[in-house]
Amino acid sequence: MSRRMRILAPLIGALTLSACGSGNEENLSVIRSLRDAIFNQGESGAAARPQFSRQAIEESGQDFILAGVPSRGALALLQQAGTNRGAETWVAEDGVSATYRNGILIATKGLGPDLMAADVSGTVAALRQGGGTAVRTHEYLDGNDQIIRYRYECAVQSAGSERITIYERSYDTVKYEESCESGLQRFTNTFWVGQDGVVWKSRQLISPPVGYLDSERL
Repeated sequence: MSRRMRILAPLIGALTLSACGSGNEENLSVIRSLRDAIFNQGESGAAARPQFSRQAIEESGQDFILAGVPSRGALALLQQAGTNRGAETWVAEDGVSATYRNGILIATKGLGPDLMAADVSGTVAALRQGGGTAVRTHEYLDGNDQIIRYRYECAVQSAGSERITIYERSYDTVKYEESCESGLQRFTNTFWVGQDGVVWKSRQLISPPVGYLDSERL
C-alpha cells in the first residue's frame, strides 16, 4: 500500500462508518465512490491527485479540504471538524489536522515539527486590501518542549488574476504572494482568493523542517 493510500484510508473508513450509522444509503454509496476513486489510483506517484467527480463530492454531504505536504509526498482528505471563534479545524481520522483563520493556516497537528499557533491578523488585512505589509508571528516547540516565537516581516503582493479549477468547478481568483523574513529565515506563501473572498487554494508554510502545506477547498 502506498504512503498516499495509508494516509487516506483512515478518513475514508471513518466517513463510511459515519454514513452507515446514519442509515443514509445514498450518502454511503457516494462516499464509497470517493473511496474507490482514491484507491484505484494505483502505486504510481505517492502524491498522485485522486480522481473523483464534483457530483460525488457534493453528494457526499461532507465538506473537504484536499491537503498535501510536497516534501513528504503525502496527500490527505481533511473533513471540517469544528469552528472556534472564527478558526476552522479540518481533521483526518488519524488525528492529523490543520486549522485556518479566513483561509490562513494558524496551526497543524501530527505533521511535526508542527505550527503550534500563529497570529495572522496582518496577513488577513493585507489580503482584504489587495496587498500591503504585514507582521505575523509563529509559535513552535523547541527540543525542550518550550514555546519559541518568530516574528516575520511580510509583504503581500498581487501576482495577477488566475482562473483555477478544482474538481470541475472553476473560480476567478487573484493570486497573492506573501514574502516573509525573520533574520535568515525566509518563506513565501501563496493564496488564490476568489471574488467572494474565500481562499480556495493555497501553499503555506508549516515549519522550516517540514516545508509547505498545499490545500484546496473541495
